[in-house]
Amino acid sequence: MSSLKLKISLRHSDLLQTPCSIVFMKHIEGTMSAPESALNAATQGQLEALCTRHEQEDHEILDSDAPQGRIRAYLVNFHKRDLPFSYRSVDRYARTILRVVANEQFEVGGTRVTVVTAIHGPGAGLDASESMETLVLAFANELGSRPQLGSLDEVILVENKKEVFDRLQERLKYLAARDVVTFDGSTCFINPSMAQTTTAAEERREEQLSLRHLFVAMPYAKEFNNAYYFGIKGPVELRGRKCERVDHDAFTGDIVDRIKTRIRGSELVIADITGNNPNVFFEVGYAEGLGKNVILISQAQDTPFDLKTRRQIRYDPQDILSLANALSEQLDTILLRAGSQA
Repeated sequence: MSSLKLKISLRHSDLLQTPCSIVFMKHIEGTMSAPESALNAATQGQLEALCTRHEQEDHEILDSDAPQGRIRAYLVNFHKRDLPFSYRSVDRYARTILRVVANEQFEVGGTRVTVVTAIHGPGAGLDASESMETLVLAFANELGSRPQLGSLDEVILVENKKEVFDRLQERLKYLAARDVVTFDGSTCFINPSMAQTTTAAEERREEQLSLRHLFVAMPYAKEFNNAYYFGIKGPVELRGRKCERVDHDAFTGDIVDRIKTRIRGSELVIADITGNNPNVFFEVGYAEGLGKNVILISQAQDTPFDLKTRRQIRYDPQDILSLANALSEQLDTILLRAGSQA
């Protein structure tokens, strides 16, 4: 077990408006993300010029004056050969943060170093909550193989969209319930017991990153959180899979193309058709067109005529345990059948 303590904070804030020692960002070859565009504007085009000169290298370092004050930024480069951006990319990014600061590759003033980063992944089509969990688990795994952290004291994760931030707060509570993080009063730390020996940490890391994902199509609203986290996500993870739902608010670029990519790569689709959400119906239709197994769930409601005859798991939002049990039975049947056909 590692004796190192790393503070993790989640803030509803903009990346460049959060006081810190170093801003960490990802850079994907040939593109400029929204955080990068903001940084480029704040530094009067210095970032774009830097990327033009050093995009083929492993990283880029920007040290510039801006209206907000002195900005020190470290950009982790992802090249075309590294794409598509995946949860493995998020893992690499998180581990790079700890390695860079621990090895003092970035000179900072003072003894207490605070890193600020956005949660990268959602703009590339990944689930925001899963991306945050991958970041936190990567930090824990890296701590297990690290004798020291240099002067690193805190990693601050920022999200400027309130609805996404609220969902990430719920996920942080979920991680605390699983003992991935621990709270000392209001301060959150990586749980030291999660930082194991190098071999154990690497084995767990590889297992987590290799999980197949099940795509969840459902409305993104607070009233569906219990259904997702406890009625769907719990049964899925107990069966050794990653649970992933799309966040339409977090996408950049061609959202339809990103959704199709995640559905194509999924093992099966679980769709909550409560409320007749058009996005959910699109995702169901696309999945069925690909021949994917689709499990329909819904609260009591009138469903469209073409789905009335389809088998559905009807659930009461006040009785999520029944949803979890019914979904578990269907997952076991489908996954067992898929396994026997493999």
